[in-house]
Amino acid sequence: MKKTIILIHGVRGTHHGLSAVAQNLSQHYKVITPDLPGSGTRSELKNKTMDGYIEWLHHYIRNLHLSQKPYIIGHSMGSMVVSHYLEKYQDEVQQKVVLMSPVFRPKKNQKFSNFSFLAFNGFIHLIPKKARYKFLGSKAISYCISHYLTCDKTKQKQIDQLHYRYSGRFSSAESITADVGISMREQTIIPPNKDTLLIMGDSDKLTSLPMAHNYAKEDNVSIKIIPKTGHLINYEKPEKVAEIIANYIK
Repeated sequence: MKKTIILIHGVRGTHHGLSAVAQNLSQHYKVITPDLPGSGTRSELKNKTMDGYIEWLHHYIRNLHLSQKPYIIGHSMGSMVVSHYLEKYQDEVQQKVVLMSPVFRPKKNQKFSNFSFLAFNGFIHLIPKKARYKFLGSKAISYCISHYLTCDKTKQKQIDQLHYRYSGRFSSAESITADVGISMREQTIIPPNKDTLLIMGDSDKLTSLPMAHNYAKEDNVSIKIIPKTGHLINYEKPEKVAEIIANYIK
């Protein structure tokens, strides 16, 4: 019987964004890639907070009725949700955990991130309510994000198209604004009592590599850095990411 892997995507994404990673793992594992609440076709949470996501993930895994504990993997904001979930429900999944493109911020960067969200939230509320959804899901916003987060410019056009096709599909402007708030005010934590693998691009602009390397000095944390890769490792190097995951789980 194949072991189960659950992949959790990040902000503005859907399960499609992790499909290349999932496809490369599916030969040897049963891979489940749900949409987060408020993303894709899934209805949004009433409690759109980190606690709300933790409880949603807990009930989602329970309702799968799996015969054995799954491996759980998060990407970007998904790594935040997974890591905070494991603070409360560490016994629900396998001992080995993978955090892809985790977000670590020094205190001074976190203060700036908090301020940036306040500015972002204020700007969004200057846009007429009926136009917010169209603006936040626009091709221009999607391309700006994928350009900023991509390192391998030889793949830029392909990644722009993938990112636009698979991101910006959310239930409401309020839902995505809340997700942006979570992703900017929270960060990934190292799950207690778990063996954790961090997979990161060496040119990831959303995280602190020195913090990641400091965490990797702990006995239960290891790190794999993918050269010439940014935050969107799921688009830039999906085969390499899947290979690292499979080797770690084995």
